Amino acid sequence: MIDTQPARSDSVLRFLRSQPLFQGVSPPSLNAIARTSRFKKVPKGSFVFFQTDPASAIYVVRRGAIAIRLEDPDGRELIINEMNRGDCLGELSPLTGQPRSTSAEAILDSELLLIPRETFLLVLKQEPAFARRLLEITAQRLQDSSRREEALAFHDAEQRLAGVLLMLDAAASDRGYVSLSHEELAQRSGLTRQTVSAILGRWRRRGWLLTGRGHIVLLNRGELDLLID
Repeated sequence: MIDTQPARSDSVLRFLRSQPLFQGVSPPSLNAIARTSRFKKVPKGSFVFFQTDPASAIYVVRRGAIAIRLEDPDGRELIINEMNRGDCLGELSPLTGQPRSTSAEAILDSELLLIPRETFLLVLKQEPAFARRLLEITAQRLQDSSRREEALAFHDAEQRLAGVLLMLDAAASDRGYVSLSHEELAQRSGLTRQTVSAILGRWRRRGWLLTGRGHIVLLNRGELDLLID
């Protein structure tokens, strides 16, 4: 269950001023966002929105982490992105007026700033710098999406899993330590859990990594790099 709490506008304003996304936005626009927006607590495992939901707001992560999930007609799910502090999510559907194209799930206890669609569109119209920044974010995400699609189309199972592990390792604060279950790795690589477990077992026997309950320790990144070169 998502817990929505009213937030004083000065608290929202302080958060907005601390985020690169809103740098250069005029004080009147920041005040408009602060007056109409609120923080939402999203416990781990709760969904912010579901694929095909109507879009009434965008969100900015204040703390925690949100997984962006894509479900295909067969019911299979793929995690296509992860949003952390300062990242915005759900911004495309309010622009297009179309339903959500993905789902968003908290993978840690999280708190988000909810900005209503009407406020978002008004600020976007009045603040060219903000609009440019969102375009840059969208362009980068499209490039990342193209790379993921290329990996799914042209890489074999081992290459896909190696790429996911190296990407997660590069983003982790504790290098060499990946805190994900086999099921979560399967969702990020577009593979089945059984396939992920079989590959990790082979790599463990080769001495490339160690596996434990919900975590993986990378011992030989070089061999994983060679798989995807």
